[in-house]
Amino acid sequence: MHRFQFVTLTFDKPQTVFRLPQWRWPVTRPYNGFSGGARIRGWQLNRFYRQNGWLRYDDVCSVTGTVGDMGLHNEDYSRPWAAYPVSKRAHTLIHTRARFPKAWVAFLANEALPDTWAKTLPPDGGVSIAHRDCGVVNLLEHAPHPRWVVVPENEFDLR
Repeated sequence: MHRFQFVTLTFDKPQTVFRLPQWRWPVTRPYNGFSGGARIRGWQLNRFYRQNGWLRYDDVCSVTGTVGDMGLHNEDYSRPWAAYPVSKRAHTLIHTRARFPKAWVAFLANEALPDTWAKTLPPDGGVSIAHRDCGVVNLLEHAPHPRWVVVPENEFDLR
């Protein structure tokens, strides 16, 4: 299944295209071993790539196969560009699976694609990957943007 496409252009010198988007809501709760601040920084970089036209996601839910208005879900905020396109229903159920395990099991059995990545998630909402440092330097160290892109590091949320 195709999830995302990273598109790049080539320029002779470094360029800053857009500023990093700023998070304007309360700090999010930790998820999957990543702090709220790490999640926000991941969102900023992902959104930066999408605003610049370098990162595009399918408009198909990676959990159910439904087509339409997709949001993004990330299990690994140290790689925010590898987020999964998901429907609002799938996203809600992913984040509430520990509180509503019967609903989660029924959703996977009745609505999820047979080979979806969501079936590998711990049903109790536990951490599915080890916590990794998700500071700005670590985030950008493996980021896939082209060399000519200058990411305005001073604009990352440092909470």
